[in-house]
Amino acid sequence: MRTPRIAIVGGGVGGLAAALALERRGAEVIVCEQSPALNEIGAGLNLSPNALAALRVLGVEDAIIALGSESDFLIIRSWKSGRVISRMRRGAFRQQFGAPNLTVHRADLLDVLRGALKTVDFRLGARCIAVEECDRGGVVRLADGGEIEADIIVGADGIHSVVRKSLFGPDAPRFTGCICWRGMATASAVPRDIAIAEGAMWMGPHGHVVHYPVRRANSSTSSRISTAIRGLRSRGRGNATCRS
Repeated sequence: MRTPRIAIVGGGVGGLAAALALERRGAEVIVCEQSPALNEIGAGLNLSPNALAALRVLGVEDAIIALGSESDFLIIRSWKSGRVISRMRRGAFRQQFGAPNLTVHRADLLDVLRGALKTVDFRLGARCIAVEECDRGGVVRLADGGEIEADIIVGADGIHSVVRKSLFGPDAPRFTGCICWRGMATASAVPRDIAIAEGAMWMGPHGHVVHYPVRRANSSTSSRISTAIRGLRSRGRGNATCRS
């Protein structure tokens, strides 16, 4: 039986996880990524126990746990006074669900997934402009005029997916009224009166701020904090509202 060739469009978390799963099943895998390099892009990710269970199947759970941050609680506070509204215990997730809750830097997760790949053919700077059917199955057409034939094409190219557009026609995201700003900061830059060892959500009218560590304190990489500001915006208004 011929080894199946599978082309994956997109080298993000979804694309690399799919590549690792397919490689472990013996497929010939090609990953097309439009960026010229796989760089440290993105902010923090929250990995719940079911995500860790999936990474366990892929053989990389221990590697990502060694880098990520585990906290005993997620604390919800008042945006105005700092009063603790609720403390959700997460330290018992290992016993309850068979895996912990982890917060990580997206780049660390990408590095772990990429490092586990052995035979995948990476095509960097390969921007997909269309996918079409062919005798073999499908063909990925690239901006430089090249093409890749495969038995199966997997679209992992994000919200502006070319694969989706090729299959189902043009579409546009629909604004739901919810917007989010995300960022990263070194732990040393956070004011000392803000506890950062645990994840926290500061709740206010029409919005909230979240922060959590993304790397284990004793890891070889620098300690960093991911922040997210989320708010609700009505259609036609310019900014998220969070009244004082």
